[in-house]
Amino acid sequence: MAKQNIAVLIIAAGYSSRMGDFKPLLPLGKTSALERLIQTYQAHGIGHIYVVVGHRKDELIDVLKDYKVHIVYNEDYDKGMFSSIQKGLRAMNEHIEAFYMNPVDIPLIKAQSLECLYEAYEREKKGVIYPTFLGRKGHPPLIDMKYKEQILVSDGEGGLKKVLEAFKGDALHVKVYDQAVLMDMDTKEDYEALKAYGELHAPTEKECCAMMAFYGVEEHIIRHCEAVEKMVRICLHEVSKSAFSCDIPTLLAAALLHDIARKEKNHAEVGAQMLEKMGYKEVAKLIETHMDIEVDASTPLNANEILFLADKLVCEDEVCGFEKRFAKALQKCEGNAEAQRNIQKRLNALKAIIAKMQILTCKEFSYG
Repeated sequence: MAKQNIAVLIIAAGYSSRMGDFKPLLPLGKTSALERLIQTYQAHGIGHIYVVVGHRKDELIDVLKDYKVHIVYNEDYDKGMFSSIQKGLRAMNEHIEAFYMNPVDIPLIKAQSLECLYEAYEREKKGVIYPTFLGRKGHPPLIDMKYKEQILVSDGEGGLKKVLEAFKGDALHVKVYDQAVLMDMDTKEDYEALKAYGELHAPTEKECCAMMAFYGVEEHIIRHCEAVEKMVRICLHEVSKSAFSCDIPTLLAAALLHDIARKEKNHAEVGAQMLEKMGYKEVAKLIETHMDIEVDASTPLNANEILFLADKLVCEDEVCGFEKRFAKALQKCEGNAEAQRNIQKRLNALKAIIAKMQILTCKEFSYG
């Protein structure tokens, strides 16, 4: 089955009464919540996009005129979301084999999460695929059209959730590392949290944990990454009163994920490629240089150098003395000239970064 037989049903028909503002048209970044969702599904390769409108339909139709979507008007939108789901289902092309059900108030789903659901649907042939984030079930479910009639004949008591509960034996829960599957905007506080989340260029701390679990990173590596993140925080505190600045969430995420591919050859490069593929290019750039870095003493301290420094000050999950650590490494590689040159190069880079720290803070760097 190809994606041309997959659809999405976006529900944008309600009053948004709890929000106190009209959810579909609330701005998220450079566009509205509704447009953001449409663009995400387009990026996922979905051509059959059904948008159910109701309240303030003329405004939504005007926004949607530049998008290739099916607009479905639910004249009974005041009866609630389930009536819009049924209306949208009735309007779907007969060749549709499965559909995502996405309320417009859950607008920041990532295309990669949708891909995980789609791949699981194709692989496992289950009737309902749910995304889960750190054990919690979220949106959107991907629902096989074999349940279309059961949804259409339901009286709506308990909503779609109640209908699908009858088929839990045909359901699959798929782990994703996307906190947005749990993030709606029922209230203004929810909306502000979504806006802040949408402006991040890095995964959240919880998403970093979910990524580690998703890729099966061993516990001792996770503890090391957590210790490096703590050392990064210490370094940032040291330079907090100086002119140093960086994207702190991005640096902290890179610290937590820098060894996500440690078991792979050239793990810094592999880890960077993984994060870039996820869409986190700035995090990837930091991870790429955490093993080897070129330090120019004449340029200001940067985030790559802080991550490199923090990593070299932590042995497994404890702060260590770097002089002894490097001396031991040089001794271990005795007789291997190339390996010793690489180790010495890292030591020289570390000392150059510490010198920058001391110039910035006007005091001796006492860690390690």
